[in-house]
Amino acid sequence: MADKTLHIDQKIEIISAIMLAVIIVAIAWCAYQSTLWNGIQTFKLHEVNSNDLQFVLKNIQQGQYSTLDSMTFIEYVNALHDKNQKLSDFYFARFSPEMKTTVQAWMETDPLNNPNAPLHPFDMTQYNRTFMLEAQAFDKESQLQLDQAQQANKNSDNYILLTVIYSGVLFIGGILGRIFSRSVRLSLLIVGLGITVVATVLVFFMPIASQSLF
Repeated sequence: MADKTLHIDQKIEIISAIMLAVIIVAIAWCAYQSTLWNGIQTFKLHEVNSNDLQFVLKNIQQGQYSTLDSMTFIEYVNALHDKNQKLSDFYFARFSPEMKTTVQAWMETDPLNNPNAPLHPFDMTQYNRTFMLEAQAFDKESQLQLDQAQQANKNSDNYILLTVIYSGVLFIGGILGRIFSRSVRLSLLIVGLGITVVATVLVFFMPIASQSLF
């Protein structure tokens, strides 16, 4: 009977040692992954800030070019009204490329005689606000990077949570040798094993960070 009891105690010790070894490796892996995901989050947020800055700059540039086109267009129309071809050509040459195309299309609608013509070139589809389109692209990219940064933060938090869970089981494994009641030891071992198995399964389904994601 004593040999059987000793055999059970040895099994508990062996299983406990294996469980603790698995937990230590799992904690190291979770800590490593959490650190990587934190790094990814930092880089993604840096890209968000960079894209936001470009978004602002492109909008400012669009405002400047649109204002310049508007002022130049007013002078261009005044020159046409005065039938000053040389002056109107001077202003036309100073339009932005998209404004030149738009003004040419607008003039083809005969705005001076056609009541159905657009009121001004800025209402026409030919007037492509290039910088505004670029700003929208930067804004879209910024939102994408922000979503990825939030996901990276969530992944890091989940790995930290698993680390905490593993640490709890590590504590259970550490006190098994100090408990004299075999039934209590066995119960704690079963609980620890159950938590370890569930946590390890979750680890296998967690996204893995790599240097290529930076």
